[in-house]
Amino acid sequence: MKTRVLALLVAVWAAAGALTGAAPASAQQGQGLVSASETVYRLDTPAGTVRVHVRVEFLNQSQNGITTVPVYILPHAHDLAITRDGAPVQFTLDPGDEAAKRTAVASVTLPEPLQPKRRLTLEAAYTLPNTSGPLMTLEPGLIEVPFIGQGPGSWVFVDVPKSGDNVLDPGCLVGKDQPSEVKNAGLQRWVCGNVFLIALSADDPDILERCAALDERCRQRFDPGVFSAFALSVTDETRRGVLSAPVTMPDGRQVTMTLKFFRRDADWASRQFAIAKQAFPVLEALFGFKYPYTDVTMRQSYHIAAYGIAGVAFSGVGQVLLSHETGGIDDEVTIHELAHQWAGNTQLARPFLWEGLAEWATRAVAPQLGVAVRPTDWKSFGINEPLATWGSTAIGGPAAYWYGRSGDFWFAYEEAIGGRQNMTAVLSRIDDEPALWRLKEGWFMDQGEFLSDRNLDQLFLDWVFVPETAKPLLAERRAAHDLVRGLRSRAAEAGLGSGIPSDIYNNLIAWVFGPIAAQVAQADTIIAAYRSATELAAGAGLATPETVAVSWGRARLSETARLVEDQRQAVIAIQAAQAQLAGEPADSPFRQGIAKARELYEQGDFTSARAAASAGVTGRVNADAAAKLIALAKEKQASFSPGFFGRVGMLFTDPEAKLRAAEDALAAGDGTRALELAREAYDTWDGAAARGIQRLALLTSVMAALSFGVWVLLKRLEQPPPVKPLGKGHYLEAEGRRGSWRDWENTPE
Repeated sequence: MKTRVLALLVAVWAAAGALTGAAPASAQQGQGLVSASETVYRLDTPAGTVRVHVRVEFLNQSQNGITTVPVYILPHAHDLAITRDGAPVQFTLDPGDEAAKRTAVASVTLPEPLQPKRRLTLEAAYTLPNTSGPLMTLEPGLIEVPFIGQGPGSWVFVDVPKSGDNVLDPGCLVGKDQPSEVKNAGLQRWVCGNVFLIALSADDPDILERCAALDERCRQRFDPGVFSAFALSVTDETRRGVLSAPVTMPDGRQVTMTLKFFRRDADWASRQFAIAKQAFPVLEALFGFKYPYTDVTMRQSYHIAAYGIAGVAFSGVGQVLLSHETGGIDDEVTIHELAHQWAGNTQLARPFLWEGLAEWATRAVAPQLGVAVRPTDWKSFGINEPLATWGSTAIGGPAAYWYGRSGDFWFAYEEAIGGRQNMTAVLSRIDDEPALWRLKEGWFMDQGEFLSDRNLDQLFLDWVFVPETAKPLLAERRAAHDLVRGLRSRAAEAGLGSGIPSDIYNNLIAWVFGPIAAQVAQADTIIAAYRSATELAAGAGLATPETVAVSWGRARLSETARLVEDQRQAVIAIQAAQAQLAGEPADSPFRQGIAKARELYEQGDFTSARAAASAGVTGRVNADAAAKLIALAKEKQASFSPGFFGRVGMLFTDPEAKLRAAEDALAAGDGTRALELAREAYDTWDGAAARGIQRLALLTSVMAALSFGVWVLLKRLEQPPPVKPLGKGHYLEAEGRRGSWRDWENTPE
């Protein structure tokens, strides 16, 4: 989220009773009168009329009695009635002035003063008829109207046709609980409370949910004025205030852009939509990383200008608020707010980062679109406050100073790191590590130095940091970065590229410099081991894969060290296999294992390469052992003369088939399988007698268990059934509870 303050609009709402003014409610506070109110606006959009009901409770917090209380009413109110406990009360009405943006005020004179600490409740009802003026349009099929409450303590409820096209100022929410009479009328209730602060919390679902459920903390609290929100409701399709179109981004994908506006400002909306469609893909190319959503929504707001704000961007949800009252810089504001989709406080931690980058982007993009940007003259303010102090309660300064200085800083940064191409390269890294969001100024200092290999100490001392406090830390940082710069040079010479191991990188960007020296020393041992491994590989005629170099720039030092050792072991295994199988013919299946190992090595799979090389040697050894064991098995087969137990042991076996399979496997070069099958065949003949004895013993045990079971069953069948006493239909054991049992049917007479 981001707000842009306009110095030209600081004094808005000053007139007494203004729709957006603070004076009426301030007058209430001045006389010690506070209120809590609920105002319901029910829109009959097809007819172009609004029915309004106000309930306001006053509390006298002064030391004196109060004889008059105000009720704020929209201009053009018809059939106004004000009651207390159901009885009409007398009032005088200042009708207000729509052109002057001044509300009507009904001053209710009390028959007796409202005493200190006492309360008073009034209700008012009126109708807004068809009208068309500078602030309000109520016509059949179209309603554009501001809504007012009663100042601090207000809830404003707006009931709009559910089937209509409805746009309310951000900060108004669809109510969580919809009253039955509202739903039955085909309407939907919106809730407007502390509208401005709710709008600024658009990316906080917890706050939005609480406010939609009418949490008391969401009532209008800090805004002293009575204005709540502006709304557009359309049931006539010819009056819809929506522009929507797909925008083609640099990579060819499309993002749906929508602008919702108030029909009275259609010319403004048309121009801003055209500017936005041109600017959006150019901004993405400038920042160098993708807009993360499939759509972007811009909404016109009447409310934010009253706070001196021309636009608000919500980078966490892809939304933008725009005011049409910007003092003539509408195009600039539109580009600036869209730039916040890449440079907002979702991604960045300090105002000078998100505002400065949006200013930089606006000035970079605007000339391409033919948009004139208002020059900044921040140096004329005669102050020199470091950018890192923007937002500190102890540091003041006009908004124009901070916007202008922060925008110019990023142009100076761009030049310091080598120009626009490098600037985009740095910005493109913003979305590489969302876990690090919200990024601080140190991140940009680091990334600029990594990319350009230039020292940015003085740039940040001149523009960003408070020099007196920053210099010691920057000196420590410089020492650490110098160590890493030397390491990167040595790594590049060894063929590891210019990357930085992740644990060193993480300490650098976290500005934790203590462990860096030890980590650099550890990294140097890895570089030395890598040089040794690559030299060993070259001696074996092996090319060097990129696996270790990739790991060096991404993984922790320990992971890269393990990978280098795996590389060394793989080379040793391949060399050993080549030496042991040197006498094998070229077409030997065992030499094929070496070829496979070399292929896997050059693909960077060192573990599999070592296994393949070892498998070739193992296969040769196993083949020799298998040949000997096959010969032994044949001898055993020839001399085999089974007795009774041997015949039993040979049942369900086929050692001849396994022996033939072993010979086939040996012929195919699978020494391991041949050895396994030959051993099984040999063991079948060699262990036939012992196996027969085991089988017979098991059979004997089973027969004995079966005989015992039959004996037990026969013994149970031989026992006579128990004899029941004569005359008893049911038999009760002596230990049973006789006192709780009666068998009435069989009880003797």
